[in-house]
Amino acid sequence: MRFFPTIDLRLGALLIGVILSTVDSSALNLALPSLAAHFHTDAAAVQGAASFYLIGSALAFLPLSGLAGKIGTVKVYRTSLLTFSVISLLLAISPNLPTLLALRFCQGIAGAGVVGLVPGLAAATFQERKGWALGMVAGAVAAGTLMGPPLGGFLVDLFGWRSIFFINLPFGMMALILSGKLGELRGVGLRESIRRAVAAPRFLLALLATVFFFAQSFGTNLLWPFYLEAQGMTPSQVGILLLIPPAMLLILGPWAGKLADKRGFDRVSWVGSLVLAVATLSQGITGRVAPGLLGIGFGRALFQAANNAAVLSQAPAETEAVASGFLSIARVSGQALGSILAGVLWGRLEHQGLSHAFLVSNLVLGSLALVSGFLIAGRGIETR
Repeated sequence: MRFFPTIDLRLGALLIGVILSTVDSSALNLALPSLAAHFHTDAAAVQGAASFYLIGSALAFLPLSGLAGKIGTVKVYRTSLLTFSVISLLLAISPNLPTLLALRFCQGIAGAGVVGLVPGLAAATFQERKGWALGMVAGAVAAGTLMGPPLGGFLVDLFGWRSIFFINLPFGMMALILSGKLGELRGVGLRESIRRAVAAPRFLLALLATVFFFAQSFGTNLLWPFYLEAQGMTPSQVGILLLIPPAMLLILGPWAGKLADKRGFDRVSWVGSLVLAVATLSQGITGRVAPGLLGIGFGRALFQAANNAAVLSQAPAETEAVASGFLSIARVSGQALGSILAGVLWGRLEHQGLSHAFLVSNLVLGSLALVSGFLIAGRGIETR
């Protein structure tokens, strides 16, 4: 009778941590104009509040995951949660913009210790249900993406920009309280983990599949607003329409994870990459976005949890903590690649006509999903 409540509390510690960092990043964008007005500066200056956080995270993923393997993943996760919450309080009372930017960089480092370790902790805590647990994590990411902008706008309107940071405190403390009984990952240190990972081809193929998946995903996210607004839709209409894929991930992610536990991580992620490719190519050829949104949302739900579970399952022995950090780096690298690729394609092809630009861009992005599928097939192993 006590088993399921304990599991729920453990999962809650991970999901709150993910939602905390996701909502923080997306909600802050709504506060940037208020920050500029408060500190009497322009948009370019306050944009650093977002970019400094990302830089701090990117630099810290591997070092923190290596440290977690040596001293304990749960310890690093809990310390990161506490640090993230304390820095949130300091951000809320920042006296000037340089202080706020420096604190955001430090908070990005702490955020890496939360987001970067959650996949590995989920897999370690729920070893018999990795796919389901990682599906829940994927759904939490989607929930944070959906909640962030409206919550940020509401808080800024009613309480000002400082409330964006104050709201992190209760949730950070709640996750900290619930995180005491998470599964542990031990490792051999950063250098040895990297050496073992480089010598594990199936693990590297799983990481590469992750890079191409997020390149396709982020590139498509960037492409849709340009295409839809050029056809006459307003930004608010586009924003509502683009809620479809994350909403589908939120709803279908746990189901897809359970399916992967039963059918095999490689099989389900391969089907997800195929669905992504077909949906992306179809919307490019037909010029119809609505079926593309549904197909891509379904493909993402199938792919994400199953492939994350495959990455962690195929990591060499005693490198699981660093593998979780590698997974975050693959995600960020794919997002950067997709953003650059879609931006360059649309910028160079737009003058040749909307339909032509949309077709060629989708052909390229769809091919990224196909490459991801080929990499999954190349792993040649059914992981359960």
